[in-house]
Amino acid sequence: FLQQIGQASMDRISNAQMNSLGTRKIYYEDVHQTDFTAVVTECVPAKEEGYYLIVLDVSAFFPEEGGQSADKGTLNGQEVLDVSIKQGILYHKMTCELPTGTEVTGHVDWNRRFDFMQQHSGEHIVSGMLCAAFHCDNVGFHMGTDVVTIDYNADIRWEQVLEVERQANRYIWEDHPCRVTFPSPAEREASKKALTGAVRLTEFPGADLCACCGTHVSGSGQVGLVKFLSCQKLREGVRLEILCGARAYRYLSQVYDQDRAVAQLLSVKPQDTLAA
Repeated sequence: FLQQIGQASMDRISNAQMNSLGTRKIYYEDVHQTDFTAVVTECVPAKEEGYYLIVLDVSAFFPEEGGQSADKGTLNGQEVLDVSIKQGILYHKMTCELPTGTEVTGHVDWNRRFDFMQQHSGEHIVSGMLCAAFHCDNVGFHMGTDVVTIDYNADIRWEQVLEVERQANRYIWEDHPCRVTFPSPAEREASKKALTGAVRLTEFPGADLCACCGTHVSGSGQVGLVKFLSCQKLREGVRLEILCGARAYRYLSQVYDQDRAVAQLLSVKPQDTLAA
């Protein structure tokens, strides 16, 4: 179905479609907007004593959803500890109570947001390439604060993973656009599996096209870099660890600094530490 949709005309994402699903979600309107004002529509005690769940009429906070962790930031200067979603409504977990009707100013931590945009977008690109090359499926995905893990139901060798890494980085540096679209009602009805409601598709042309609720960069060049760290056997397939963007840069810089320190102890050049 996704391949069919990729060749068909699709409706560009509309605010009306997203705003009909509970809280108005600013991150779907402008992923770069981090400051906003809103009105509290509900404030209820959380299951954990001492915490409250705040509902707003509009929010820029992305919730924990689709394997991606929630944004962090503040409401009226107070820390937002977590954000969850249920039936389209966003719940902001805080330690303070904000009465219904209160106007609040929200701020999203941009560094965390952009980090997740890089990781999620890089995952799309490599997953699309891996699934196309090895006729497999992405059967598991988790974006942690340290690494991203992806599970595939195919036995892929490390050498093959590294070849996809080279292809993915070449694609990233070509700076392809990221397109977020909705299939029209007619296209949803024509799919092999009945689809209802708003279906959000994320596409990196020539690399990947899939339904996804996450936040992404506007162009592949903003991912910067992808680097695979490991390929481990997992049931009938493999689990890969990957870093993208600034995470990959920090990791490679740390590895180089360590190699350079070892080289100085051995009185050799960094590229000769293994032989030494």
